[in-house]
Amino acid sequence: MKSGEVQRDVWWLMEKTAVNVEMMSGGSWVLANINVTGYYRVNYDLGNWERLLAQLNSSEHQVIPLINRAQLVDDAFNLARAQLVSTTLALRTTSYLSVETEYMPWQSALDNLQYYYLMLDRTEVYQPMQDYMKKLVTPLFLYFKNVTSDWTCIPDRHTDQYNQVNAIRMACRTGVTECQKLTTTWFKQWMDNPQHNLIHPNLRSAVYCSAMAAGDEAEWEFGWYQFKNASLASEASKLMSALACTNNTQLLKRYLSYTLNPAMIRKQDATSVITSVASNRVGQSLAWDFVRAQWKYMFTQYGVGSFSFASMISEVSARFSTTTELQQLEEFVEEHSAAGFGPATLAVEQALERTRANINWLQQNKHEILDWFISQAGHHTG
Repeated sequence: MKSGEVQRDVWWLMEKTAVNVEMMSGGSWVLANINVTGYYRVNYDLGNWERLLAQLNSSEHQVIPLINRAQLVDDAFNLARAQLVSTTLALRTTSYLSVETEYMPWQSALDNLQYYYLMLDRTEVYQPMQDYMKKLVTPLFLYFKNVTSDWTCIPDRHTDQYNQVNAIRMACRTGVTECQKLTTTWFKQWMDNPQHNLIHPNLRSAVYCSAMAAGDEAEWEFGWYQFKNASLASEASKLMSALACTNNTQLLKRYLSYTLNPAMIRKQDATSVITSVASNRVGQSLAWDFVRAQWKYMFTQYGVGSFSFASMISEVSARFSTTTELQQLEEFVEEHSAAGFGPATLAVEQALERTRANINWLQQNKHEILDWFISQAGHHTG
């Protein structure tokens, strides 16, 4: 595709390298792999990237096919991880999202930015990143408010239903006041009338988590009671995850301690609770301290059939990106090397390898990312 015009099919990569003169863009942009029919990533020269970004940031971003908008974001982030394009370029592919309402590009961006959150949400980059994401997601949140007639109905298309969840989750997480008021009001209505939960099942995971994060002990105790008395496994699962969303460290510690008591948390659910707490930026260090303190007990008392030690190690160490955390992980491995790690052996090795890779990535990218997010304050396009 050249500047919005689909060209005839060009089969040109028949060898490992090839030159195709027809694909020279001149002053217009070229887009390869239309509708992502081929299983490969595409890199462009900087000039063509700039022209594609200009198209995305124009009033006619839809000229680029929907799936290709998602592809541009995903390719740019993965090419940046491989150091083939700059991290700034990858971030710039997201700035047009303030006018994007479709699910695929949003999900592509959120999937890729998840790693940035894991690496940066305990650093000085966190607030500028939150401010940027808040600016991007606010129009999407208001779009769904409008489409659903002030949240009274659910969108028709499945992809819109998925993206409505993204809008609520991200708007509340980044501090959009209207979103936080909405979710806390819905949750309060349920607390006032426990027999009638009017929150739509699609939205419950996002709403429960947001309400727990904004609330305190009363919301948590209500959530715990509903979790223990839930008749549907799907409902229990949503509440079990949401209980880990609280920002109250005492409640998180209590929740972790419940995993040692099968009367409170079933053995087969203990891993999920620990990993959910670890996924909370406030709970990550608590979960790691808990795992270190209780490892021997859990490893000997809980059978490997009901307890996924591999996923627990992987999730609890997902944010590790400092030399201190690497040292703690190495000491943990050394301390328990005699007993071994059983089915979690590979996960432990991968956690060490990933932590070293994270440290390197942060050293190379943190300042560039911070500068870019700060530069976006007050800007509407990248």
